[in-house]
Amino acid sequence: MPTTTIDVAALYKALDQKRKLHEISWRELAGRLDISASTFTRMAQGARPDVDAFATLLRWLGEPATNYMRGEEPAPRTPEGSQADLEAIGSLLRSSRSMTPDQANAMENIIRVAWENVVKD
Repeated sequence: MPTTTIDVAALYKALDQKRKLHEISWRELAGRLDISASTFTRMAQGARPDVDAFATLLRWLGEPATNYMRGEEPAPRTPEGSQADLEAIGSLLRSSRSMTPDQANAMENIIRVAWENVVKD
């Protein structure tokens, strides 16, 4: 069983609120989004939409998928993870074609100081 699922009830509620705000029926919304009207009926009964319908609904809502995803929380950040993130940023800066090596090093130092003051491991 997947550890992350779609919170269909929350998604359906958000869709219903926006649909009512726009004063349109479910059938009209389905037509506008070019998805089956039965998708909404199934969602009202707790069934998950297919991935294409899910993406279309999120686009219409203007919200990220993470707003409707439920499951295990990501593992907590570790000092080693933060160091790897900083190294990745440094690597990206050094590979930039828009900066000289000195500029990339200066930017990396600025980010490292800010990181250490903001991201408390």
